[in-house]
Amino acid sequence: MAYAVRRPVENVYLVRERDRRRTRELAALALAAVPPAIVLFLAIWANLETVRLGYQLATLARMRETLFERRHLLEMDRAQAVALARVERIARGTLGLVPPTLDQVILVKDTALVAPGPPALPPGKVLP
Repeated sequence: MAYAVRRPVENVYLVRERDRRRTRELAALALAAVPPAIVLFLAIWANLETVRLGYQLATLARMRETLFERRHLLEMDRAQAVALARVERIARGTLGLVPPTLDQVILVKDTALVAPGPPALPPGKVLP
């Protein structure tokens, strides 16, 4: 029963030497793990960017549809506002306007379409 007796181990005089070969192996292993880690991080980043851009595209598409609907409504409002029957109704009813008489109508020719002719009348003169 030699195993039953415990004696203290004195390792005071032992000095641990650094194993340079193991250190190089550990450094090589760590450096070998860097490229796959970079590829993994780039793949995760690309996936996150794809998801973020997808959400952004969906938001912009909804905004575009909203703007198209608003544009359509504004075009309909504009068409109603400039409708000749509506303008005439407002002019006759609300403003009390009447069609002009023949002596109130002045024919003006566009000088860009007509060849140069006699000089224009001074302001204030009306053609008979």
